[in-house]
Amino acid sequence: MTARLDRDTNGTRPDPRVTVIVVTFNARAYVERCLASLRGQEAHELIVVDNGSSDGTREMLERRFGERLLKLDNPGFGAANNAAARRARGRYLLLLNSDCELGPDAIRALADHLDESPSTWLVAPRLHCADGAAQRSVGRTPTLTTELLNKSMLHRCLPVFTYGRWGFTGEREVDWATGACAMVRACAFRAVGGFDEGFFMFMEDLDLCARLRAAGGRLWFTDTVRALHHGGASSREVPVKARMLVEGERASRRYFRKHHGERATIAIRVMTVLATALRCLVWLPGLALPRYRPSAVARLLAYPRVAWDAATPDRM
Repeated sequence: MTARLDRDTNGTRPDPRVTVIVVTFNARAYVERCLASLRGQEAHELIVVDNGSSDGTREMLERRFGERLLKLDNPGFGAANNAAARRARGRYLLLLNSDCELGPDAIRALADHLDESPSTWLVAPRLHCADGAAQRSVGRTPTLTTELLNKSMLHRCLPVFTYGRWGFTGEREVDWATGACAMVRACAFRAVGGFDEGFFMFMEDLDLCARLRAAGGRLWFTDTVRALHHGGASSREVPVKARMLVEGERASRRYFRKHHGERATIAIRVMTVLATALRCLVWLPGLALPRYRPSAVARLLAYPRVAWDAATPDRM
């Protein structure tokens, strides 16, 4: 670990300005590039969490970090970040997916933004794909309307309802930012209880953002800082993709129960059952196309389970 030598109030204890938290699961090639992108950044504390990888990631990280590596048995994305945050000494936490690569001077720029804007509790950079296209990484508070668009796949045609009329350029306040790459004040993160560990994966970042805003914090997006986000690095295999689809729908129900109540959750259940039937019809032709066959198989295996989960009571 490296650390920027900031002194605390008694002038004796060196503390970092930023702690970078990287959680990885079966993404060896990506996490190596992610960690390489930290070289040349402002000095920082680094905590890497392996969430039960079986592809050689853990062994590689053990050689590089030894006892400094936090090894867990996949309690979920939010729980892994919480475990790292409890050890972190930085004033700010940079939550960084293992399939993200930071742009030049990103850590300093994000930390400076929080230094200069005390009312801002979280700041997120512009995420982009390998071809440079902007990713939809921030947006408006989820509603039943946006969820209906997502489940019916109409969000691809009508992104304005979820993301607003802008092209992810400039700077502005936002309702939520993805946890793939975001810097948050450590004190604010801990004050709201960190991530809700009831979310195994997906929407734990939206839930965190909702609680930060409810507590009085502002969330900010800036395109002056950029990061490459490959996306889906831990879910390439068919069984994993299928599980992720199921977990995504469970996360959706949990989010709406927490923030919109039981009636909204019932509406989400009905939407999910109907949407899975529609999606099965859409993805059936993909079985005949080699390019789309892996995704089609994963989805067609998962959709019946998704519908069953939506129609039965959740175990909270």
